[in-house]
Amino acid sequence: MSVVAPKQEPHAVTGSRSEQLQQVIDLSQQMLEMAQGGKWEAVAELEVRRKQLVAVCFQHPTNTQNAPEVAVSIREILSLNQQISDLVRGGREQLTGEIHSRNVGRAATAAYLNHAR
Repeated sequence: MSVVAPKQEPHAVTGSRSEQLQQVIDLSQQMLEMAQGGKWEAVAELEVRRKQLVAVCFQHPTNTQNAPEVAVSIREILSLNQQISDLVRGGREQLTGEIHSRNVGRAATAAYLNHAR
């Protein structure tokens, strides 16, 4: 007779704070990779999971003994976040430019069609 472990969700929060922080870092790295590829929907989905994990990770205060490790992890997460934010800002600017170009093209087409009649 074998014992089967209960199935966990792939993003289930388990383990110590150290493990949870590593999971946050891993999700942040995945978000950065998706942002570099312009996969904004995936970035948003990962952000939801990461936010939930951060909330669980920090639901209790950090003790003095773990503070240095937590600080290092937070600095890494903030660095990754800054890189992601820079890519999001660039993507937003690019999208705004594309929308503006389309609108100008539509206006030009409409003006041409109005005068061509």
